[in-house]
Amino acid sequence: MNKFKMQKLKVVLLAVVMLGSLGAMAQAPNPMQEPELKEDFKKDELKSFVKASSKVEALQMGAQENMAQAVKDEGLTVEKFNTIAQAQQSEEGLENESSEDQEMFNKASEKIMKIQEEIGGEIQETIKKEGIDVQTYEQIMYAYQKSDKVKGELDEILLEAQKEQQNQAPQQPQQ
Repeated sequence: MNKFKMQKLKVVLLAVVMLGSLGAMAQAPNPMQEPELKEDFKKDELKSFVKASSKVEALQMGAQENMAQAVKDEGLTVEKFNTIAQAQQSEEGLENESSEDQEMFNKASEKIMKIQEEIGGEIQETIKKEGIDVQTYEQIMYAYQKSDKVKGELDEILLEAQKEQQNQAPQQPQQ
């Protein structure tokens, strides 16, 4: 049993859970209302979730790179962009930011929104291609965070997947 690979699979799944699905989040009916915790998923749904989540994570990582590049293309660092975004949320607002920085921020924000829209559709299609609907995917993601039962079931599926990968990998001759 390779503990590193198992840990890596868990980290990938956790990263996907923590990042959330951009497209799926856009469809949330009421962000203030916590969804109902469902724990009785079919094994096939959980397997589809695991497959979809690794593909979703890859899409999201690519989107994050594209968003960071969009910020840089407008002449800002990611840190400066985040500082301006936080300033917009605060009471003091953008008093300390130059109009040039604000203009670069606005252009970068527009590009980021376009990237998010595009990736949202891709994520939804990726989830569906793995044989699971977006709502079930979101329910499993939520249950993974809140339910030890579902987390245990998913960890078991990850372990099975890792064993399958090891069995399929060509064996190195021993010397």
